[in-house]
Amino acid sequence: MGVLLRAAVLLPLRQIKSMTSFSIVGVCVFDAPPPNAPRGNSYAHYIAELLSHAGLAHRFIKPAELESVLPEFHLLVTVGEAELSDDAKTRLQSWCEAGGAWLSIAGTCGLPELFGVENAPPAYSFAQPGPAHSTMGEGYLHAANEAHPILGHLEIPLHFFNGFAVRKTDGETLATASNAHQHPSSHCGMMEKKIGDGHCLLIAPDVIGAIVRIQQGVAITRDGSPAPDGSAAVSDGVLKCDDGLVLDWHFDRQSVPQAPGLQAFLFPIADAWRELVLRAIFHLASKQKIALALLWLYPRNLPALAHMSFDSDGNDPVLAKRLLEVLDEAGIATTWCIILPGYEPELINQIREAGHELAMHYDALDHPWSEEDFDEQWQALCEQFSAKPVSNKNHYTRWEGDTEFLDWCQKRGIQLDQSKGPSKTGEIGFLFGTCHTYFSVAPDGRLIDVLELPFFTQDLEIFAPSIVREVLRAAVLRANGVLHMLFHPAHIETPGVAKALLDTVRESKNAGMEWWTAQAINDWERARRSVQWQSNENALTLRAEQTLEGATLLFLQSENAPLSINGAPVETQTVRRWGFDFQMAVLNLAAQTDFVIKNCT
Repeated sequence: MGVLLRAAVLLPLRQIKSMTSFSIVGVCVFDAPPPNAPRGNSYAHYIAELLSHAGLAHRFIKPAELESVLPEFHLLVTVGEAELSDDAKTRLQSWCEAGGAWLSIAGTCGLPELFGVENAPPAYSFAQPGPAHSTMGEGYLHAANEAHPILGHLEIPLHFFNGFAVRKTDGETLATASNAHQHPSSHCGMMEKKIGDGHCLLIAPDVIGAIVRIQQGVAITRDGSPAPDGSAAVSDGVLKCDDGLVLDWHFDRQSVPQAPGLQAFLFPIADAWRELVLRAIFHLASKQKIALALLWLYPRNLPALAHMSFDSDGNDPVLAKRLLEVLDEAGIATTWCIILPGYEPELINQIREAGHELAMHYDALDHPWSEEDFDEQWQALCEQFSAKPVSNKNHYTRWEGDTEFLDWCQKRGIQLDQSKGPSKTGEIGFLFGTCHTYFSVAPDGRLIDVLELPFFTQDLEIFAPSIVREVLRAAVLRANGVLHMLFHPAHIETPGVAKALLDTVRESKNAGMEWWTAQAINDWERARRSVQWQSNENALTLRAEQTLEGATLLFLQSENAPLSINGAPVETQTVRRWGFDFQMAVLNLAAQTDFVIKNCT
C-alpha cells in the first residue's frame, strides 16, 4: 500500500548546491522504548501512510543502518527518540554540517543542540534517577511566524496529544506550544537552526500519533461526551463513530457563516498536520537546493474531487426513481449504499445502468453488532447485486470497538469504508480531521487494507443549512481533498433538498472538481500508490504497477531546469501546491513501463 523505492548512491553532499539530479527522502523510524518508559510518540511507522498518500519519493532506513547509509541521502526525516552511539551522533552532525537537511519529529536523538533546544526534564520526579526527558501530553501548536512557508496554511492552533518536550536555547522559534486548555507552556513547538552548510528542523509534538488519534478516535465502548451547547447530543444510547471523537468542542470548532449559533469542525486538523510535515520537507529541500519529485493526488492536475453517496433507508422505490431523475439532471455518478431488504431487481439494474455504484449499508441499529450478522447482510447484498460490493457505509454511523470492523470488511473484499461522519448537526465538517482517503492502523500497529472516506454532512436543508456546502467546498479545495456529501432518497421530495443537491454539484464542477464514485476513488488511490521510484545521480525512474491515465508529476527544483522523459523533452507548467512552486507535467503511465526523467542540462 506504500510507494516502494530503491536508492542508489547520490552525489557528495558538497555538491548539493549545484546539483540538478533528483533525490529521494530518507526516512528512519526509531524503535519504541521498553515498557514502563516514557514515550513521546505513537504509531511512528504511520508516517509511511502520510508519505505514500502524498506520492513523495522516499525510502525507509532501518535504525541499525542509518550510520552507514546516511551519505546516500541529502534529506533525512526521523520519527521518535533514540539513544544513538557517539560515532553515530558524530556522523549525523558532520552530515548536517556538510549540507544535509534533517527533519526530526518528536525527538532529538541526543543532539538537541543541532535544533537550538535542550531536552526538558519532568517538572517533578520522586524516583531517582528520574526520566531523562519529559513528554508534552495533550496541547496545541501555535504559529509564531505565520509568514513562514511551513505555517502558511494554519488557520487555528493544531491539536496534539503528546510529544517530546524541549526548551529553546539558540534556535529560531517557528511555533510555540500550549497545554490542552491553550494556556502558555515553556515547551517549544517547532524549531529551526542552520548548522554549517546544512539545516535542522524539529517538530516537537507527536504529529504522526495526532493524525492517527484524530482520524480514528478512541475505541468505542460507551457514549461519548456531548457538545456543551446542545448541538451534538452524541450521548444517545447508540454506539457510533462520533462517540470516539477526540477533538475539542470549543477549541476545534468554528462558527458557520450566515448560520447564527451553529458551530462546526470547519478546519481539517489531521490534514493540516499532514501538510505541515510536507511543507517542512519542501522548505528544507528548497533551502538546501535539493530536487524532489512526487506523484500528485489526482489525474490531470485536478485540485480536488467530489463524491456523493446515498443511504437507501426505507427503500422507497418511488423516491429512488425520483432521485435518479435528479441525478440525471446533475450529470454525475454516485454511490448508493443499500440497506436490506433493498430494492427490486429492476430498480437495482436501473441504478447500475445509470452509472451509479451499488454499495453496502450495514445495519447494526435494528440488528446486533456482530461479524456474523454483518456477514449475513453482506451475502444477501452480494446476491442482490450479483457482485461483491467494493464499499460500505454503516447505518446511523454505527460503530463499536476499535478497528475490528475494518477487519470484517477486509476479509470480504470491501476495500473502502465511508462510515466516519456526523450523526448530529453540531458535528458538521471534519470531525475526524480529514477530507482525504486514508488507511487505518490497528492498535498493534498493523495497517488495515481498507481505505476510509469520511463524509461531512447529511442532507442539506434537512440535517444542515445549505450554506455549509460553500464552507465545506472551500475547505476541501484548500486541503486538496475529497468533498463527500451524503443524502437520502427518502428526503429528495422535501422542499429545497433537490435544489441543494443540484447547486452543490454545479458549484463544485465550476470550482474544477470532478464527481467520482467511491469505487473510482478507491481504484485510483490504490493504483497511484503502486508507483515505484528509483533515483541515481543522473536520472529518476518511476514505474506504475497499473495504468494511470493523466498522471500528474510534480518537481520541486530550485532552478526549474527543463525536463525530458524517456529522452523526449516534456512541457511543464508552474503550479503552487502546499505553499511551494512545482514544475508540473501530465502524462499517461502505462503499467509495468519505466519512465526515465532527466534534467536537460
